[in-house]
Amino acid sequence: METTGMFHSRTRSGSYFDLHFLQPRQAAITETATTDEGLPESWRDRASWALELELSMRGAGFTWTSTDVRHTKKTWTPTVRDRIHSICVHVVPALGICLAIIRSIYLRNLYPEDGEFRSFDDLSFPRQMTLTAALGGFLMSAFSLGYSMFAVVLAPLKPHPLSYFPPLYTTRVWDLTSVRNFWSYGWHRLFSRLFLVYGVWPGEWLERKLTGKGADQPADVGKVLGGFVSSALVHSFAAYTVVGGVLEDALGEAEFFTGCGIAVIVEEIVQRLVLRQRRKYKLASDGGKTLDLGRWYDPIIGRVWWISVLLSNGRHFARGWVKAGLVREMSGL
Repeated sequence: METTGMFHSRTRSGSYFDLHFLQPRQAAITETATTDEGLPESWRDRASWALELELSMRGAGFTWTSTDVRHTKKTWTPTVRDRIHSICVHVVPALGICLAIIRSIYLRNLYPEDGEFRSFDDLSFPRQMTLTAALGGFLMSAFSLGYSMFAVVLAPLKPHPLSYFPPLYTTRVWDLTSVRNFWSYGWHRLFSRLFLVYGVWPGEWLERKLTGKGADQPADVGKVLGGFVSSALVHSFAAYTVVGGVLEDALGEAEFFTGCGIAVIVEEIVQRLVLRQRRKYKLASDGGKTLDLGRWYDPIIGRVWWISVLLSNGRHFARGWVKAGLVREMSGL
């Protein structure tokens, strides 16, 4: 796990909790963790670390560190001019279109003309899918807007680590061909450290314990489910507070992320079975002289698949937003 930080080690201040009171230094360094030394040990250290992970989406927290949110190892960052162009030409228009769709659906189909609020389930299936897509587009654009604005504002601080804002999204939506592609490259990684520490690693550990796998063997099922379940818990807890403490109304987020995790495992199994069958056919037909097992229609099927999964599962997400009154507020009412 890489972090760009302004402190050299934990031993300098005694404990991870004490690092919260360090002042930033001018010279940034890159730390690469190779041992457990310096990681939280006591309950106070762990609670303090968890608090920082939750509060610091990009990692710029009490310890003045910056988590690596890159999708690749590339260190290129857009210029201020690039970001302003993106905001004006792409992000703001996308936000406007999404908000117009959300407001239109709310006013025409959810607005309480008779004094009674209508629910998400009162919408027809096409309108549910349209509203879900608009909310998803709004979220993606809103994250991009906030991220880019902070990048522009903090750009004069270079070479300070707080000015380091790598690209939030690195793959165009129309280039994605699977659910795994979407969450790995099409969505932001602002919570990556939180889900890694409290989801991916425990999931891998649990799979190895249950199956007897060694430390050098992959634990993909535990990795995927751990990451998505931790995301489900975090988002459900946030929704629980928004909907006034009604647990049932906050489960939509859990269903959405858990469903996406299961979809990733399903698509991986199907992909392996299909490639195995194609490999057998290739060996039987030409002796395996060509290694290309892809088909021209694979990307089409992949796009239809991931969009269908996100929209169908996303309805659980949208249902909670409608019930919590967030859609009403986004409609300006």
